[in-house]
Amino acid sequence: MTAPIVRPASAERLFLWVVHRFSELFGAQAILKGGMALRLLDCPRSTTDLDYIFVPFESKRDIESELRAALGELEDALVEIELHSKMLRVALSLDDARIQIEATVARSCDSELVGTASIAIDLGQPPQVVRILSVNQALAHKLAAWNERRLFRDLYDIYFLRTRLGASPDQDVLEERLAAVHSRLPRLRSINSMTSEELVEELRGVAEGLEERELLSELDPLLPDNELAGLTSRIRVAVLSLADTLAS
Repeated sequence: MTAPIVRPASAERLFLWVVHRFSELFGAQAILKGGMALRLLDCPRSTTDLDYIFVPFESKRDIESELRAALGELEDALVEIELHSKMLRVALSLDDARIQIEATVARSCDSELVGTASIAIDLGQPPQVVRILSVNQALAHKLAAWNERRLFRDLYDIYFLRTRLGASPDQDVLEERLAAVHSRLPRLRSINSMTSEELVEELRGVAEGLEERELLSELDPLLPDNELAGLTSRIRVAVLSLADTLAS
């Protein structure tokens, strides 16, 4: 049984309670992805939200009432749910803590089990085992996400998945994402789809033109100092190596 949240709540305690309770209530249907999934794999990058895929569902509306009921178990919590075109977004507030949860649905996806000890023990809570998106599918989604929004934190996650976890991008997932590109960036707004070859050229271009000042300005608040040292060169090498793999 998920341990009661310690009050006053903090963002970290809210994160952990939701991860544990969703796993307990939804089992293999709730698959954690994104920054928090990477944190459970010892990634040092901080995150400000929880990202989930719920399977096997066709519509986000299929999970709305169940999420509301689950989060309603938190006494005194304010739960605000909005349906967007791509996801269901939840703003969860308790005491002075506030977190965001973004949930999408899919018919299926690959997942793996991981423990929450890296976060739970520091908070004095018993760890549990939860499901996260497989690292190969996570890398494919992260490549597609970087392609659409060009954030340095996405490049860092690509580096971490590739170098620290040995992930290889799931080709089917990557091709599916590239077939329907949705970007708000002016240069990419008119692009509806891309080929793997075009993505490779984009990756090589960003790696070769990587500016340390710009990269560190975004990542400095998200990473400890010891992770920032030499990071620009490490990301460049990882991205160029990944581009070569995708091109072969």
